[in-house]
Amino acid sequence: MSNLETVAQRVLTPLILDEPGTIALEDQAAIATWVQKTALTAMLLSSKEQRENGYGLAPSEYRALYERRELVQPLDFSQFWVGRFEGVKGFSAVRVTPLTVRIPDFPEPPLPQGYAMTIVLGALLLHGVRFTTPGLQADTKTEVGMPQLWPSETSVMWPAGQTCTEKSLLALADGGTLRATGGEVRLQPWSHAAHLPQSAFENGAIKVPALCGKHDIYYPAALLQEAHQGRFYAFMTSCECSAYLIHTDSDRVRFRAAGEPEGIAAMFADLVGDEFLIEDQIGEFACKRLPA
Repeated sequence: MSNLETVAQRVLTPLILDEPGTIALEDQAAIATWVQKTALTAMLLSSKEQRENGYGLAPSEYRALYERRELVQPLDFSQFWVGRFEGVKGFSAVRVTPLTVRIPDFPEPPLPQGYAMTIVLGALLLHGVRFTTPGLQADTKTEVGMPQLWPSETSVMWPAGQTCTEKSLLALADGGTLRATGGEVRLQPWSHAAHLPQSAFENGAIKVPALCGKHDIYYPAALLQEAHQGRFYAFMTSCECSAYLIHTDSDRVRFRAAGEPEGIAAMFADLVGDEFLIEDQIGEFACKRLPA
């Protein structure tokens, strides 16, 4: 896998720096594999219990990718696109969203059947989808017109397609721009992960159901008031099952990562932003103001 890093650095560095370039046909399989490997590595923050409940990625995904290391190709039933991101200078992110394949008149399945992968590095946006349930894969396109990186039969010029902004990034990362090209099949975020029960005000704090589905987490009501003013924050908290990295947003809080406390603490420490300490009914609460 070390060769992937070499290819990725050579090919992607100019694009990260917002310099126009080309991804040659002979490099595209390696770049697509690098995107998948990077997404899978980020998801190792999920605990074994979370993976078994559908919140992480199954161990079979890691085994399958490892077994293809000599082939240097992404997993079967995967597609990837490349685009341009316009936002805070130096911004980077990795997001994996579980997806379900929805067929009219059939209920949502109990576990996801695929996942969307999104990586942002500077001005570079890489987006992909992988179907994990045989027989439910679908040819897919994005509504934002990004050129397809894999599978492809030609070199890809960059930048091309609609530029993604901070405002549109969340919808894209949640799989909101992915569309199946045939039939009535629809791709949607797995509701158990994407649509948690509504939060509530309790004892002077905001109570939110944790990702595990068994516990609640709390954060100061002051952060909700700040969100109404367009000021957003990141913080880390935990329940008995996991630690979490959370961002506030205009209409909700978003779980950015889950895993062991040490890993979440390291991610929080790496975030750019001024740190604040809030004192309220639940004690001292550390958070970081996210760049506008």
